[in-house]
Amino acid sequence: MGPNTDMSEFIKEKSQVTLNELWKKKEVPKKLSTAPDHDDDVQIIQVENISQNMARTTSIGQGKRKLSLKKSKCGKQLKIEESTTTTHERQLEFHTDNRCDRQLELHTDNRCDRQLELHTDNRCDRQLELHTDNRCDRQLELHTDNRCDRQLELTLTGSVSESSSDKQVPYYLNNFETLLKAVTEDKSYVPLFNSDDRAVISSYHKLSSSAKKLYVRMLCRKFGWIPVKKLNYPEIAADLKPYLLELTTAGLVHSASDIRTLAKLYHVRPNLSNKKQLLEELMRKCKQNTFMSMFGSKSGGVATVMLARAKKFLQGVYKLSLEPRKLFLRVLLLSSLASTGGHTAETNGQAQLFQMFMVNMGKAVYPSYTIDKLQNIFQGREDVVRLEKALQLEFELLSCTQKGHWDKAFEIFQKVEADWQALEHLEEVHVWNVKLPDFLRSFTASSVLNRLLSLSVETLQRRKQYTQAVSVLKQLLSQSTYNTSHRGYWWERLALNLDVHLKLPLQSLEAVADGLADGHVGVDHRLALYERAEAICGRHKWTDKIKEFSHEPLMEIPKVFIEGRVLHENVSRNGTKFLSSWEGQGQDMVVCGVEELVLEYYKKNGFTSGVHAEGSILSALFMLFFWDIIYMPLPDAFHSPFQMFPLDFYTESFYHRRSLAIESRLSQIESLTVEDLERMAEETWRAQEGCLNWERLQGLDSIKGLVSCMGGKVLSGLLARYARSPRHARSGFPDLTLWNAETCSLKMCEVKGPGDRLSHKQILWLNHMLKLGINAEVCYVKAVAAKKLKSRPS
Repeated sequence: MGPNTDMSEFIKEKSQVTLNELWKKKEVPKKLSTAPDHDDDVQIIQVENISQNMARTTSIGQGKRKLSLKKSKCGKQLKIEESTTTTHERQLEFHTDNRCDRQLELHTDNRCDRQLELHTDNRCDRQLELHTDNRCDRQLELHTDNRCDRQLELTLTGSVSESSSDKQVPYYLNNFETLLKAVTEDKSYVPLFNSDDRAVISSYHKLSSSAKKLYVRMLCRKFGWIPVKKLNYPEIAADLKPYLLELTTAGLVHSASDIRTLAKLYHVRPNLSNKKQLLEELMRKCKQNTFMSMFGSKSGGVATVMLARAKKFLQGVYKLSLEPRKLFLRVLLLSSLASTGGHTAETNGQAQLFQMFMVNMGKAVYPSYTIDKLQNIFQGREDVVRLEKALQLEFELLSCTQKGHWDKAFEIFQKVEADWQALEHLEEVHVWNVKLPDFLRSFTASSVLNRLLSLSVETLQRRKQYTQAVSVLKQLLSQSTYNTSHRGYWWERLALNLDVHLKLPLQSLEAVADGLADGHVGVDHRLALYERAEAICGRHKWTDKIKEFSHEPLMEIPKVFIEGRVLHENVSRNGTKFLSSWEGQGQDMVVCGVEELVLEYYKKNGFTSGVHAEGSILSALFMLFFWDIIYMPLPDAFHSPFQMFPLDFYTESFYHRRSLAIESRLSQIESLTVEDLERMAEETWRAQEGCLNWERLQGLDSIKGLVSCMGGKVLSGLLARYARSPRHARSGFPDLTLWNAETCSLKMCEVKGPGDRLSHKQILWLNHMLKLGINAEVCYVKAVAAKKLKSRPS
C-alpha cells in the first residue's frame, strides 16, 4: 500500500467471512433484494436453506434479470450468476447475516460496467472498496477466509467459484505474501533491493503453490539442518520430496546426503576433499575418548552420535540457503520497523507474522490510519544490511546480559564499538541520519549501535572496568543526535561511577550539575541526580555546595503494613509466594503473588473492584480517550499498513507534534461530567473493539465504574503526565488500581514485598497522585512463617 492508504482496505479484507463458509454452516442468505430504478421492477424473494445435493435457480424482475445460485454435490462450490437484458437496471444488492451482525453488499453499475465496490460493516463502521476496470482483464481476486484455506474469485460477469485445491492459500502463506507484496511494491523501497535480490524474489514467485507453502513453513522454523522425517506437513502433501527438490533447484534450499556435510559438522580439516580421506578422518574422530568415557560410560560416545547423524543424512537433510533467507527476513523487517527493539530480523519477522495470524483469527484488528510517507529512512541497501546486523548484535547482547554471561557480553561490546567507530567515519551516513526526524532516526543502524553502547555500560561495571565505563558514557554524552531519551540514564551512571567506584566526588558533582541542566533528562533521573548530590555533600559536609542544587519538594507518601503467610522457599521457585484463604471457603488456601495477596486484602476492606495492571491500565485509558489523536494523520507517523502504533509514539516528538490537540483534549476531559466521560469511553470501546487488548480493564462496565470514581479532574491529571512523555511515564505506575463504584472511592497502591523498595519513578508517580488528591499509598508486606501466624490468637 502506498501513501495516503486507508488501513481499513487491508483490515476488512482479512476479516471477511466467505460465502463458502456460510454454505458450510448452512447459514445462506435469508433475503435477496433488487433495487432498480423503476419501482415496478422491485421484487423481494425468500430463499430457503439449500441442501448439498440441490441446485436452485430463481428469476428476479420481470424477465429482465436472472440470478442463479448453485451448490455442487461435493459441497465446495457456490456460484452466483447474473445476467441483464436492459440498460435501465443499475444495481444489485446482496445482503447476508451470519450471527455477527455483518453485512455484505455488492454493487454494480451496468451503465458504465467499470466498477465493483465491496462494502462491509463489522461493528466498527469501517468500509472496504475494491475497484476494478473492465478494460484491464475484468477480474478481481479476493482472499477472505485464510483459516479454511479457501479462495474466492469475483468477476464482473457475476460468477463466484472456489478455486481448485492447488490454488488454496493457507493463512501463513497469504500473510507472508501480503508482506512481501507490500514491501516490494513500495516505491521508496526499490533502491533497497539489488538485481540478485530481485532474482531471488522472482524465483520464489515461480514456485508451485505447495513449494511456496513449504518454504514459508521452513522460514518460520529455527535455522539449521532439518531431517526430512521432521518435515511433516500433511496439509501440503504426504510426500514433500518433490517440493524439496523444486526448492533446491530454485536455489532456496540446500540438501545434504553425502559425507562432506557430515565432515563439516565435525570440523574436519577443510583442505581434505577426497572422500576416502574424509572417511578416514571421521573414523579417527570416532575413536577419540570423551570426558564421559574416561569414567567408564558405555553410551558409545562420539561413534554413537556420529552414526545417528549419518543415518539421518542418508535419508536426507535440508537447510534454507543463507542469502535468500536473509533477504526474506529483511523484507519482514521492513514491514514491521515499529517493533524492532530487542529483536533480530528473524524474531521481528516472526512476531509480525504472528500478529497477522491473530488478525486472521479475529483476535486482533489493525487500527485504521492514513499513511503519509514523506521521508525515506534508508538511502540504500547497505543501510538495511547494517541495521539487520546491528539488531542481531542487540539480540545477542541482551541474551548474554539476561543470562549473566558477562565475558561473552564483553566480546559483543567490542564488536559494537568497532562498528560504531566505522559508521561514525562514514560522512554520507552521518549526514543522512542527521537530516532524518529524530523519531525515524531511531530505526537506523547508528542509533541501534549507540543504544548497544549504552547497554554495554552494565557489562563493563559487572567486570569492574569502571574507567572504561566512564569513557563510554562520556562518549555517549558528547553527541545529541541519537537516543536523547537515554541521556538521563547516562548522566546518572556517570555520576555514580565517578563518585562510588572512582572516588572522584567533585567530578561527580559536575556531572550532576550538567545533567540537571540537560533539557532531555526526565523527571525521574533528575530526582536521582539530586539525591546523588545530597549524598556527596552530606558525606563530605559540603553545606555550601548543596545549595547549588535544587529539586521540587516531595510529599510524604502514606504507608500501610500487613503480614502474609509465606510459602516455603523450597516449594516456590519463582520469587516469594504467599498463602491466602478464599473468602468464605474456610481452610481452603491458594498460592498467590504479593500483589494478589494485597489485592484480596483491600477487597475485604471496602474496595470491591481492583486490578493488578500497573501501567497497562493507564495506557488503556489513554487509548480510550485519545484514540483519534494518536492515529491522527501526520507526516511519517505511519510507514506501513501493519503498525499498531505510530512510529513516534515513544519519542519526545509524539507530544510536540500533537501538543495543541492533546492539551485541548485534556481541558475537555477535565470539564466533562461523569456521564459524558462514560459515554466517551464507551464510544471508543465499541468502535475499536478488537484493535487492542482490553482484558485488563475487565469489561466496559468495569471501566465505566473506574472513570466515575476518578472524575474529570483526576483523569485529566493522570493522562496529562502520560501524554507528555509516554516513554518515561509508562513505568512506575502503582501496582494496584482499586475502586468502589457505589461509594465513588478510588485508591492507588504500590506493593512492596520483603526486601523491596520504591524506585524514583514510583516515588514521582505517587507524589503526582497525592497532589491530584488521590488516595495513594505504599503497602509493605512482611513475610511471616505459617507456624507463627497459626499460633497467634484469633
